[in-house]
Amino acid sequence: MSRLAFPGKLKPQVLVDTDYMSDAYQPFDPAYSTNHSPEALILHHAAVISAQRDRAELEVVVMDAIRAALDAASVELFRVFTPKGDCLAGLVAKADDNGRHCLDDGLSWPANTASIEHFPALHRSLTSGHSIVVPATEDGLHEQVFPVVREGNVFFAFVVVRQRAALSTQQQQLVHGLIRLFCNQLRMLDYSEVDTLTGLLNRKTFDESLLRILSSLQHNDIVADGNILHLPRRRHALDTEESHWLGVIDIDHFKNINDTYGHLIGDEVLLMIANMMKSSFRTHDKLFRFGGEEFVVVLKPTEQHNALMIFERFRRQIEDHPFPQVGHLTISTGFARIGINDLPSAIIDNADEALYWAKHHGRNQVFNYEALVAAGHLKKRDAETSNVELF
Repeated sequence: MSRLAFPGKLKPQVLVDTDYMSDAYQPFDPAYSTNHSPEALILHHAAVISAQRDRAELEVVVMDAIRAALDAASVELFRVFTPKGDCLAGLVAKADDNGRHCLDDGLSWPANTASIEHFPALHRSLTSGHSIVVPATEDGLHEQVFPVVREGNVFFAFVVVRQRAALSTQQQQLVHGLIRLFCNQLRMLDYSEVDTLTGLLNRKTFDESLLRILSSLQHNDIVADGNILHLPRRRHALDTEESHWLGVIDIDHFKNINDTYGHLIGDEVLLMIANMMKSSFRTHDKLFRFGGEEFVVVLKPTEQHNALMIFERFRRQIEDHPFPQVGHLTISTGFARIGINDLPSAIIDNADEALYWAKHHGRNQVFNYEALVAAGHLKKRDAETSNVELF
C-alpha cells in the first residue's frame, strides 16, 4: 500500500494498493503461484516480460515465466546463429531450481555454441519446422522443443522444456502464447534500437552496448532484477593482446554529395554503405549509425593487427564500389582500444582523434589511436579512467 499524490483539487494523498506496479521489476517469488489464480500468474509474467528493455534480461525472464507456469524442471533457450554457410546453436538462457542464468553477454557467441547438428532435437525441429517431443530419458524427464520463429519465417531460437510428465495440449498452448509475447517484445526492442533509414543500431543502443562491454570487462556477473545473471567468463585473459575495438567511420566529402545530387541520393548512399557494413563485418561485431554520415563499429575481441585488417578491408570495398549516379567515394576511419578502466567519452575521443588524423592527412585511410601515439604523431592525453562500478 502506498499514498499517491494527485494534481488539482483532488484529495492530496490517497491510500492506494500499488503492489501491482512493482511486478515488472521484482524477481519472481515462488509463493506467488500458490497465493494467486493461474490467470493472475500469467498476467504477472506478462507484465514482467513487457517491461523488459534489455534482451539478455528478457530471455531469462521468459524462460523463468515458462518454468513457473508449467512447474517444469528446467527451461532453456538456444539461440540460432547463421554465419555465412553455417547454422549454429548456443545456450543463452536457462531457468531451473537453481535460479535464472544468462549465458550470453551479447558480445560474442556463447561458449557452448556448436553446429546445430550437434543438437539432434533442435536439428529435427529445424528441419521439420515443428515442435519436437523427446521421450523420457534415464533421468525420467520428458523434453519438448519449441521453435521460435520471427518475421519472414526466420528461425530465431528454440525453447527446450524438461519436466516429469509430458506436456498437455493446454500446457503447450501456454508455451506458444508466452513465445509469441516474447517475439512481440523483441519486435518492440528492434523498433526502439534500430536506425530507421539504415537498419543499423542507433545512438541510444550504442551507449548501452559500450557500457555493457565495460561492465563485462570489470565483472563476471551482472545483477538484474535482484538476481545474479551468471555471464560467461571471457575466453582470453585481459592481459592478452585481444581487446574490443571501437571504430568511427566517416564518409569523405559527403556534404558535396548532398549538395550536388540531393538528399535522396545522399540517403541512398548511406543505405548502401550500411548494407555493405552488414555483409563485411562479422556476426558479433556491433554496427551503429552515429548520426549524419558517421558510423561506429564495435569489434568483438581480437588483436590490434586483425582490427586494422578488418577496417582496412572495408575501406577498400567502399573505394572499389561504384555507387549509382555518384560513382566512387571513399571513407576515413579511426579506431581505438576499449580499455577496462576507460570512460566511454575517452574511448570515443581516442577514435575521433585517429579519424581526424586520417581526414587531415589525405583521407581514404585507416588509423589506430594507440599506434599514432606510439609513433609520436599524437600526444596521449591525460588518462581518463574510472574505478566506479558501472552496475
